[in-house]
Amino acid sequence: MVEFSQEEVIIIALILDKEEEENKSKISITNKQKRIVWVHDLWKKRKTEGEFTLYNGLIDDEQKFYEYFRMSQYTFNVLHKKLENLITKQETHWRKPIPPKERLAVCLR
Repeated sequence: MVEFSQEEVIIIALILDKEEEENKSKISITNKQKRIVWVHDLWKKRKTEGEFTLYNGLIDDEQKFYEYFRMSQYTFNVLHKKLENLITKQETHWRKPIPPKERLAVCLR
């Protein structure tokens, strides 16, 4: 068994404390970096710009589109073409109807 003097024990303890502090600071930096990317920019705009405005941003990113609607853009467009006549509303003097693509996007979500 190795025996350490009191001075050696103190030096070892100080070195271990310093390493622990460095590891904590590295962890807090990586946690902060993860939190920055935690919410995609498109999701941040949802409250101010509405649900359907996400659709325009999702068109540019196929993976995000799939994660949001659980279908590819191609499948969404095929479904829209099949349902377009059924979900289109007539325009009146008092208001404009919700467009069929927006109606489908909100319904799927």
